[in-house]
Amino acid sequence: MPQSGKRKSIVSIIKEHWYSVRMNRYFFPFEGDLYTAKIIRRYKRFLADVILEDGREEVVHVPNSGSMTTCWHEGAPVILTRHPESPSRKLRYTLQAVEMPDGWVGVNTLNPNRAVSAAIIAGKVKALEGYAFLYTEVKTSTGSRFDICLSARSVDCAQESLVLNPGRAQPIVDCASENCQTMTTAVIEIKNATMRSGIDGVIFPDAVTARGQKHLRHLVEMRKKGFRSILVFFAGRSNTRWVGLAEKIDPEYARTLIWAVANGVEIIGIQVEVAPNGLHILGTLPVVTD
Repeated sequence: MPQSGKRKSIVSIIKEHWYSVRMNRYFFPFEGDLYTAKIIRRYKRFLADVILEDGREEVVHVPNSGSMTTCWHEGAPVILTRHPESPSRKLRYTLQAVEMPDGWVGVNTLNPNRAVSAAIIAGKVKALEGYAFLYTEVKTSTGSRFDICLSARSVDCAQESLVLNPGRAQPIVDCASENCQTMTTAVIEIKNATMRSGIDGVIFPDAVTARGQKHLRHLVEMRKKGFRSILVFFAGRSNTRWVGLAEKIDPEYARTLIWAVANGVEIIGIQVEVAPNGLHILGTLPVVTD
């Protein structure tokens, strides 16, 4: 558990990670037919009322459990995706992005995991090159399920702390076979950071997150077991230049993160330009404190 006391600047702790990270640009399109609308209100966390261009009002799905503070206001233009008729879908439209005065914001929290996974598989994330296979939603012995696992083989039998399903192994393009056999298996947790701070920063979290604190502790546990443990802040908001910690909102998360990085957890900030048709992954960002 993290200990209280004088805190070392997170910049000095993690600069060796983000200075070394390189990415090639990658575009992740929103899935489904695109529609424009204006948002009226958001309620019950996962619902919003919008007005379509033809004047019809619709209830749409909001795949975001956070507070969405600074990410919408009444009358803001939004991008929706429309999905085919299906008995399993109660709502035909999904909210993907909101246009704020400082640019577009990605509010579908399912997209960061998908976008980062797709970029890794396409060989666009230099810091995570050299692996042969990618898994998603991986169970571990810590009790946490992490967003991504990168492995040298389709099934790594030596890793008793992981539950890997060989049927879900996704091959990574252009893997150098001589490197793949020596890479340390990596577990990755991705956090969507969109709450605006200052002119060009975003901070995380936008609400107290006991689950996020648990993930950090479990990343440290996995690091002690010999894995690479990586936390990715996906800055899903246009015109962002840095990612920070919302210490006033969740001081315990900030303390736990700094403790985790001091204990070997790597941290990466990803810069994103949100467009009306998808997410442009541009590169990396520094992670700083206020």
